[in-house]
Amino acid sequence: MEYTYNSMIFKDITICQLKNKGFRFGCDSPVLAWFTRAKKGWHVADCGSGSGVIAALIAKGYGAKVTAIEMQQEMFECLKQTVEICKMHDKIDIINQDIRQISREKLYDAVVCNPPYRHAGTGKTAKDEVANKARFTLTMNIEDVVKFAKGSLKHQGRLFFSYDADMMIEALHICKINNLEPKRILSLHKDISSKAKLVFIECMLAGGKELCIEPPLFQQGTIDETKRYDNIFKGVWES
Repeated sequence: MEYTYNSMIFKDITICQLKNKGFRFGCDSPVLAWFTRAKKGWHVADCGSGSGVIAALIAKGYGAKVTAIEMQQEMFECLKQTVEICKMHDKIDIINQDIRQISREKLYDAVVCNPPYRHAGTGKTAKDEVANKARFTLTMNIEDVVKFAKGSLKHQGRLFFSYDADMMIEALHICKINNLEPKRILSLHKDISSKAKLVFIECMLAGGKELCIEPPLFQQGTIDETKRYDNIFKGVWES
């Protein structure tokens, strides 16, 4: 198996990825890690951790303890290497298991997931099975993530996830019927004239009804328009 090694935001964070197959993370993973605003001392579960980019960034950027869960063996090997290279054995625990098969205890202050957005048959497929499992709801879907969060979060714990903006209503409905109340929504746009591509959502277990729609992120535009997005990738994070 061949791998690539990519530096990510913070100088001592290097992410291991499969070279010629499998899912390669995009901008959504770093933005989601930043969006959590995780507190130092939190215990966070990263579901479908893949190569460990979200786990590593939360542990480094916010000082939280992370349990990274990945079921695909090839991606789990990348996750192991990421933790090894970043010297994060004391900050990140790793589990090679399906979240649907993990016994659920009220362990976590937060659950984070960058889940597959698309149902099978609704988009272009990749040539290898590892990548398709990451992109499509073949082995994990948003309902699986929400049910894991419901059973694993402490009282008023948080669920953070990214989702296709066009399908946000589906995700919010699943959260609400599982007693996870939406608290924050952030949209990501190509530029100021484009519709949202992705949304980043925070829910609270047994939370109140208040909802904050945050100012959007723009990937392209003037310096002022892209400042918040650019700062994420410069490592300007605040808890």
